[in-house]
Amino acid sequence: MVTTVPGLEDIVLMEASENLDVLEAEVRFSGVGGRVSIRVPESQVHKVFTLRSIEHVVRLIKTFRIETGSEGLEQIYSGVYGCDIPLGESFRVTCERVGKHGFTSIDVQRVAGQALVDKYGRKVDLKNPETIVRVDVARDICIVGIQETRLSLRIRYPRVFQHYSALNPVIAYAMLKLANVKSGDRVLDAFCGGGTIIIEAAQCWDGLELLGIDVSPKSIEGAWGNSEAAGVKDRVKFLVGDATRLERYLPAGWMVNKVVSNLPFGIRSGRLKALPKIYSGFLRSLKPFLEEDSTVCLLTIHKDLLEKICGELNYRVFESRTILHGGLQAWIILLKP
Repeated sequence: MVTTVPGLEDIVLMEASENLDVLEAEVRFSGVGGRVSIRVPESQVHKVFTLRSIEHVVRLIKTFRIETGSEGLEQIYSGVYGCDIPLGESFRVTCERVGKHGFTSIDVQRVAGQALVDKYGRKVDLKNPETIVRVDVARDICIVGIQETRLSLRIRYPRVFQHYSALNPVIAYAMLKLANVKSGDRVLDAFCGGGTIIIEAAQCWDGLELLGIDVSPKSIEGAWGNSEAAGVKDRVKFLVGDATRLERYLPAGWMVNKVVSNLPFGIRSGRLKALPKIYSGFLRSLKPFLEEDSTVCLLTIHKDLLEKICGELNYRVFESRTILHGGLQAWIILLKP
């Protein structure tokens, strides 16, 4: 089982199918968003950790049904006790719980941990365990596995600059895939912040012309620092500029194939009232630099506002999907001029 951002499960399956021999798969594993189960040959398990659309990897051991009331805890104890779990000298249990239950995630961790202590006699180490056991509860299903990842795979490189609204690289990768970025493309991010999207593109594709623009000099300085930390500084370009006045910064006649941007949400910056002007100014100034088959992929929490402006400026929305981003419902929206 691999975890991802809820709403991107099909991107995981797409990437896995491109890089692995997927023998069997289930998106929304156990009916839960953000989880995908994939069965691959044992010889390819190491390749799972190279997927860029996932955050954690869990080797599944067993799933079983439980009652959702307090009696479910006894069933969790029995079910976990009956599992054959390859524990190290120390372990800890983590739990993610989805649905309504007569117990908490802490209760699950306590009961499952006790079952493992009773069966194997190993010690619990909450800070630095040799083995991380996942005992997740999704409605009436208990999922037991070994978490193979210590740190989230979304951590690609040591960031030297953290933008206040930095994008999860897993989402950046998904947006680039949805935009169908390919070798030879010119890719623009006009709200690049710390450079996540442009850096992700440079790490995943060869032969791209990559340009990131942001109105904040501090962000652009940080984007250059992040690109150096990621080892792609010589393959990207960042410059300070206003996304609503692109004609001032882009060469006349320069055409872009793919535009991929995380639009400002206006929440943390307190600029909600300015968003209509920012969104419309950006799409208006962008249009002369788009070819007929160019694709624009944008992330926003203001779907209605963006679609209204697209209609006014004669952009065609051809795909829209909802995801969870930082606890907020957001939309990835794909446009054509």
